[in-house]
Amino acid sequence: MLAPILGALAMLAGVLTTWIVNTRPASEQDPDARFWYVFTGACVAAPLVLGATVIDRWIGVATLATVAGTVLAANKYSSRIFRRRVDAEHESILAAEHSALAARHESVLRAWSRYELDPEAAINHPSMHDVSNPPTAALVRALAAAEGLRHHRPELASSGSGADYRQAVLDLEAAFRHAELAGERMPGDAAGIPNNVLLGELADRLRPC
Repeated sequence: MLAPILGALAMLAGVLTTWIVNTRPASEQDPDARFWYVFTGACVAAPLVLGATVIDRWIGVATLATVAGTVLAANKYSSRIFRRRVDAEHESILAAEHSALAARHESVLRAWSRYELDPEAAINHPSMHDVSNPPTAALVRALAAAEGLRHHRPELASSGSGADYRQAVLDLEAAFRHAELAGERMPGDAAGIPNNVLLGELADRLRPC
């Protein structure tokens, strides 16, 4: 009766060791952890198998075969479970990164819409809607590129689309800043009056009578 109990304990030790080896080292980030888990499990299971063999040779052989088969099955199962967990965590990270990029994308769109909804901004920056202006044309192209990548599924980022969308958002932000700087106009330009005329009038007013 003792030999089957020792065999069952050896099989349990093998299953627990296999599960720990496939799940704990990755979370602990210790390169030596796997070796020590295997070593500890072997130190626990080996005496149990040996004890069952001493009591009954055939039970010992059956225990050894059962432990080997159980360890292989547990290894396959625990590896599959661990991969699923890692994939789920990876997809969650990708989704969070994609959401952050989409928020930055929306921020640029809201900033650009101000030049349509705010009359003063539209007057002071007329080039922001002039696609013949090179900086504005570059902004439109950057917007189209970012919009084309925005609705890609986040889990496809591992194939490169995530990095492409990140770069597209960075390019869009840079293009918007460049278009804003290029669209800034002097007060004379905003009123449609040449700057040299305004400067001349200002000099006449400051000249002593």
